[in-house]
Amino acid sequence: MGFNKLLERQIKKYLPEDYYLQENLARFIQAVHDSYEDYERDRKLFNHAFACSENEYIQINEKLKKEAELKHASIQQLKQTINKFKGNENIKYNDTDDLSDIISYLEHELQEKKKADDLLQQSEKRLRLALSTIDDNVWEYHFPTQTMNFAVNEKSILELNKTVFEGKENLVWWQTILEEDQHIAIDTFRQYMSGEITKHCVEYRVKLKDGKTKWILNRGGVISKSKTGKPITIIGTLTDIQNYKNIQGELTATANRLSHLLINLQTGVLLEDENGKVVLTNKKFTDFFAYPGSPETLVGIECTELYESASSLFTQPTEFLIKTARHLKEKKPVNNEELNMADGRVLERNYIPLFIDDVYRGHLWTYNDITERKHSEIQLKKQEEKYRSIIANMNLGLIEVDLQENIKYVNQSFCLMSGYEEHELIGKNAADMFVKDEFKRVIEEKNNSRQLGLSDAYEMNVKTKNSDANWWLVCGAPLYNDKQQHIGSIGIHLDITQQKILERQLMEAKQIAEKSVHAKDLFLANMSHEIRTPMNAILGMSKQLQKTTLNTQQKSFLEIIGTAAENLLVIINDILDFSKLEAGKVTLEEIGFNMHDLITNTSRVLKLKAEEKGLVFAVSIAPEVAKVLKGDPYRINQVLMNLLSNSIKFTKRGRVTLQCLLNNNNPNSQALEIVISDTGKGMDEGFLKNLFNKFSQEDESIARSYGGTGLGMSIVKQLVELMNGTITVNSKKGEGTKVTIRLSFAKGTESDLPKKDNSHVEAHILADKRILLVEDNEMNRVVAETILKQYGATISEAVNGVEAVDAIRNHNFDIVLMDIQMPVMDGLEATRHIRNDLHSTIPIIALTANAVKGEMEKCIQAGMNDYLSKPFEEEDLIRLIAKWLGREAHFDPAKTVKTADTPLYDLSKLKQITRGDEKFIVKMLQVFINETKAGITGLEQAFEKKDLKQVKFLAHRMKSSLSNLNISSAARIAGNIENAQWSEEGYPVLESQIRELKKVVAVVIPLIMADYSELQY
Repeated sequence: MGFNKLLERQIKKYLPEDYYLQENLARFIQAVHDSYEDYERDRKLFNHAFACSENEYIQINEKLKKEAELKHASIQQLKQTINKFKGNENIKYNDTDDLSDIISYLEHELQEKKKADDLLQQSEKRLRLALSTIDDNVWEYHFPTQTMNFAVNEKSILELNKTVFEGKENLVWWQTILEEDQHIAIDTFRQYMSGEITKHCVEYRVKLKDGKTKWILNRGGVISKSKTGKPITIIGTLTDIQNYKNIQGELTATANRLSHLLINLQTGVLLEDENGKVVLTNKKFTDFFAYPGSPETLVGIECTELYESASSLFTQPTEFLIKTARHLKEKKPVNNEELNMADGRVLERNYIPLFIDDVYRGHLWTYNDITERKHSEIQLKKQEEKYRSIIANMNLGLIEVDLQENIKYVNQSFCLMSGYEEHELIGKNAADMFVKDEFKRVIEEKNNSRQLGLSDAYEMNVKTKNSDANWWLVCGAPLYNDKQQHIGSIGIHLDITQQKILERQLMEAKQIAEKSVHAKDLFLANMSHEIRTPMNAILGMSKQLQKTTLNTQQKSFLEIIGTAAENLLVIINDILDFSKLEAGKVTLEEIGFNMHDLITNTSRVLKLKAEEKGLVFAVSIAPEVAKVLKGDPYRINQVLMNLLSNSIKFTKRGRVTLQCLLNNNNPNSQALEIVISDTGKGMDEGFLKNLFNKFSQEDESIARSYGGTGLGMSIVKQLVELMNGTITVNSKKGEGTKVTIRLSFAKGTESDLPKKDNSHVEAHILADKRILLVEDNEMNRVVAETILKQYGATISEAVNGVEAVDAIRNHNFDIVLMDIQMPVMDGLEATRHIRNDLHSTIPIIALTANAVKGEMEKCIQAGMNDYLSKPFEEEDLIRLIAKWLGREAHFDPAKTVKTADTPLYDLSKLKQITRGDEKFIVKMLQVFINETKAGITGLEQAFEKKDLKQVKFLAHRMKSSLSNLNISSAARIAGNIENAQWSEEGYPVLESQIRELKKVVAVVIPLIMADYSELQY
């Protein structure tokens, strides 16, 4: 704006509008304009003065004085111009108005302005001095000329001086700004130009001369605008905030560490801002209130929503909300507020309001689970009440002593315990009177713990007035006065002299019992060895004798011997199993098995026994039972065999049934219920209570009539419980018995099933191999030698460990079969000599009749390679020897690959199962024919109903029996029907498979009947 415009404003200000003539004023202004430069130049001079040195400032001031004199001359001209206005008839003014007075007034104003200019100059000097002492740098930006002026001082944060901008009015300021921050300055000036802002406050980094960067704070605002509202000039300051940024970074890091600490606290934390929104919480908080998702998902949520959603978790939801609202309103700290949860938990809550410079900025909630502490407090209170009652009603000695152990109080019971009267005790030192020298150190430690506020109980051998052999149980605690000052100790005493005597007697009895248990274990181990040793010979030689040519009578006698030996072995195993169960030495397998096959095979063995007695024997398995479960099939079989044998044994007429039901089917497990019921003699209710006791039989006639050890049911119960199952028995005399077993198994896959050993042992697999047989029992040597020679081995014998060591020292052998229990030197010691003294690596296999758990581990630790318990199966022994000789038994394809001349069925497996018993074979074949006939009929009926589940189940049942007779073609078809996924409409392929199976069966059965004329179709 020019000086003429400014003057125009002044005239309008001081002249009434009625006397103002636009035309005359225009001429006047033009005259003034001729005398003065444009006001804009004055303004630039002023700005320049603002940034100049003091000498330059004086020169400009002199120039301004000259300008003031010119202005004074202009005023004189103004007087003349106004006098001319008086002759203009169009001017309207009051007669009393004197324009000369107005001119005088204007002159006065100019004088005042001159004074003001002088004051301004002084003020500017002070301002420059002030600016030179502060860190902020003042700047001014002029939009029309796009120039930036700085008032640079000695502490310029830009490290500039006035020459930097001298003659460089178009210097772009933001060239000194860091490139990635330049958009901040550009956006700010753009917003000024668009009229979006009239002031600003931004932060960015600038480049210094040394290449470093510095954070600055830029603040400013518009001080002049154009008529259209556009900004003309803005003025502002630059402030060095680098230290602030450094501190802010440290604070941020500290805040992050604090945040991390809060998040990982075992205390539930909820931090809210002043608007009631979540700022921070942690996992413990979300766990307490069962909020889904991570703690981060709650940030920004209105906290009132959290309070309301959590209120239902408390025993008194409304009270929880009221208390919470009151705390938020009052904004006063709250500590240790207890909140009772509906699920029985107790939370302790703290409320901490946050104020910064007396301004409320939010609050912090903390939650701790004090459920255990509350329970402990309740329990402690109960115990205190209990002990107070005990002290009041029982003969417990109570004593109080000061810090020097001087007695202050005793009750009558303590006097009776100690043998002293009350007057003999008060004031005396308790430690000197009762504590023996060996317990002095203990009492010092107890006194120190009382100083720390600790209570405890301990036993102590004490001196009394009449004896020095008494024992007291002392419960001591610190004693406080009303001001909670520690003033001594209080003790409750119980005379436990008799208990200590009993304790000593019990310790002696325990030692005797341990010796007895050890003796029993040793006896069982010896009995196991001594009984199994002849059993091994009996069973081994019986099997070798079966390979010879025998007449019918000899076969019968041999079967009786084998049966008797196996029954005796069952009794031995029962005794050993029970002993191992009692000692906790039985462990369970965890392998895959097929429950359908297990139950089918178990029942097949016992079905003939039931049918021989004329009993109906029925077995059913729920088709939903998984094909592969994981557990111990051998122990399950042992349980089922025992229970089914009992049912058949004690049932004279009627039926025996086994049902396997599915109780619960989970994704990864199944709960099964196995029910075995019979119509036998049953049991009295009184005997049922003792059914599972060891050696338990209802009366002596049971043992005479049926035999048995009376250990079976006890073993069954312990095995079931070892498998985490339950067993219940319901029975009534004369009406039969029902046994229910409930077991749970994890589901498995085909890969969990144990691999079947299909290897074939060749007749000369041990040819040219020298075997050292170390065995003190002559019968066992004969058995082993007979077996081994059949496979081409050369046998040398030793009857004890010493002979074995000498033999290995002097001769070469390929493998050693070592007995464990032998005279002179046992097998374990002999093995250690062979390994340590002879440094021999010859394979050593333990052959032991000791079936007690831990025997194998002892053998391996002694240096043996493997273990086989007696009596053993011939093929197991040969396979084990072949394994360690590097002659693995191999699979013989000739045994399984069918040729065109291969018969449709093969009874070799059945003959092996029945041991060649023709009568038994006939019965088994008759069962096969009946079941197969019923199975084909059932398949057709199930297919007509399109009941695929039943079709698969029946095919599965038929597959097992077909496989046992090696009817491979039919078994393969049954397997396809069971495993295929039938989905086509009408199931034409399935129908053809059933027809094909029926066709094969129709051919095979007549062939079997032709070979065995006794069979009936």
